[in-house]
Amino acid sequence: MHGIVSLLDDEHYRIIEDLWAELEREFSVRGVYITPYPHFSYQVASHYDLEQLTPILQEISAHSQPFRVQTDGLGIFTGPHPVLYISLARSPQLTLFHQALWTQVPRAGSGIQDYYHPDAWIPHITIGFGDLNANILGKIVSYLNERVFSWDITVDNIALIYDTGTKQELRQRYAFRGYK
Repeated sequence: MHGIVSLLDDEHYRIIEDLWAELEREFSVRGVYITPYPHFSYQVASHYDLEQLTPILQEISAHSQPFRVQTDGLGIFTGPHPVLYISLARSPQLTLFHQALWTQVPRAGSGIQDYYHPDAWIPHITIGFGDLNANILGKIVSYLNERVFSWDITVDNIALIYDTGTKQELRQRYAFRGYK
């Protein structure tokens, strides 16, 4: 699967990398490294036509200004393969950006995942998935319970994380260049 994302700002990118390393060291979880770039996703699809997608992402970045988002704690997507994440508050600015992206990008993609649709989207930064189970998840949540995950993050880019079939790689990244 491929994803249209925003990479985290430098400070929070390092914090998430350190947290992933800590969880690997303390709990032997490595599933999150499947997509080794601290980010949050706007859309995920099984296919993007890069010739169509590239100018769309360039246009979006050219007209977008950096904005801020806030995190507001830990969350869990439950099920047989749980996901542990840091949730992002859905501010009006983040919601409008996401909706605008969804009006432009679908013509360049197929197999787009419905759970990223603006009506269902839960913005988040994944900190554990793939090799989590109920037992280890409970231990990790207890371990992280006293930490504060209330951050103010600058969003200043849009990027494409591309699945080559053997790994996920950062294929495109565009800084926001819009002006007031």
